[in-house]
Amino acid sequence: MVNLVIVSHSAQLGEGVGALARQMLMGDGCKLAIAAGIDDPENPIGTDPIKVMEAIESVADTDHVLVMMDIGSALLSAETALDLLDPAIAAKVRLCAAPLVEGTLAATVSAAAGADIDRVINDAMNALDAKREQLGLPSSSVAKTAPAELSPDADARSVAVTVKNPNGIHVRPASRLVSTLSGFNADMWLEKNGKCVVPDSLNQIALLQVRCNDTLRLIAKGEQADAALAAFKQLAAENFGESVEGGRAESIAVPVPALATGTAFCHTPFSPQVTHRPTADVQDEQQRLKAAIQRTLDDLSDLTALAEEKYSADIAAIFSGHHTLLDDPELFDMACDLMREEQCSAAYAWHNVLRDLSQQYLQLDDPYLQARYIDIEDLLSRTLQHLTGESAHIPAFIRPTILVADVIYPSTVLQLDPLTIKGICLRAGSEASHSAIIAREMGLCWVCQQGATLDAIKMGDALTLDGIANRVILAG
Repeated sequence: MVNLVIVSHSAQLGEGVGALARQMLMGDGCKLAIAAGIDDPENPIGTDPIKVMEAIESVADTDHVLVMMDIGSALLSAETALDLLDPAIAAKVRLCAAPLVEGTLAATVSAAAGADIDRVINDAMNALDAKREQLGLPSSSVAKTAPAELSPDADARSVAVTVKNPNGIHVRPASRLVSTLSGFNADMWLEKNGKCVVPDSLNQIALLQVRCNDTLRLIAKGEQADAALAAFKQLAAENFGESVEGGRAESIAVPVPALATGTAFCHTPFSPQVTHRPTADVQDEQQRLKAAIQRTLDDLSDLTALAEEKYSADIAAIFSGHHTLLDDPELFDMACDLMREEQCSAAYAWHNVLRDLSQQYLQLDDPYLQARYIDIEDLLSRTLQHLTGESAHIPAFIRPTILVADVIYPSTVLQLDPLTIKGICLRAGSEASHSAIIAREMGLCWVCQQGATLDAIKMGDALTLDGIANRVILAG
């Protein structure tokens, strides 16, 4: 485990970088401490070796502490702090030359994912590559040698492929990748532009933001490394289980109407308020969460079968991907850690872990991957229903209906009856979401991002949706 210390001349800068870095954290995989500015109201700009030493000591309950610094005397203060520290603690400390803001964010993500100290440093040092690439500048020499440095020894081998999936490696192809590689006895890393993740977590793979035409490399070593590399290459040749014909991964089986008319039904997705409630039996709460997750996995298996029966393999793959996403031991472990540390309920811990993950998706700059946050919210809602004993459903309708909501979960859309539900109108939402993909497959008119327009709509109003212009028309 690697913890971080941020050293800056400016207290405001240090706190700002720390606030940004904490937005990247999921669970307790990395602790942050800040040593910024000096205690002089008239001249607050500077660095203090004592502050740096105390910051390091505050996060020294780990394998390694990585110190991120801005300029000049920040390095001198960090070096002085090393001399002042107990030798046993000083031996854990590494000083990093990466840029303070970008390097700290990259190091935080890497450390929180469980990377070792060398990989965390490598990720921090390569943090500018995404910006350089976007500006059309050549990659740094450090980035070019990153994969070799990440390999524990020279025995590691690799295969690079060009991703042809129109929407990149999002949740469904990522789930195929996780399941394909999980059976091999080998140490493996997925690498894109110098950034590496271990391919045993669907969430980490999706957050790599692998887009169409990106180069993705698998690095492997161990007894079955060659077999893993061959399977990876074959999976890439099959476009990670997706069809790429027609430029999209999803086919539309039913013509989508340009207009849809019906009576408004205002729907509120199930999302209970969860508060911090102390618990005396953490072990019991952990077992309750484990059971709730298993029931949700059973739900997802049923939804996969329903989608296959009523619609298509592509739609079924959405819920199969959700199953893989939820069946991630890392998520359960993070919730258990939170329960132990805060003596809180399973619902509170699970809510925090999955909300943090959905926020990470929302902060991505790829609109298609960003839209996957609603999948996390769907899984959270279903698991909380099992934890709380509450249930949510949409009633049956006997006349043409337009479903009006802030957002809508993919599993909710799948269970709608297209004979009576004629369209979906959302305050937020996205054309790229799985909810929209399913709705189009069902032949439903889809209108989203309507914002304050929905404030005027009441239950029972007559509505017309214009799917071409993406607007809602309120009759009268």
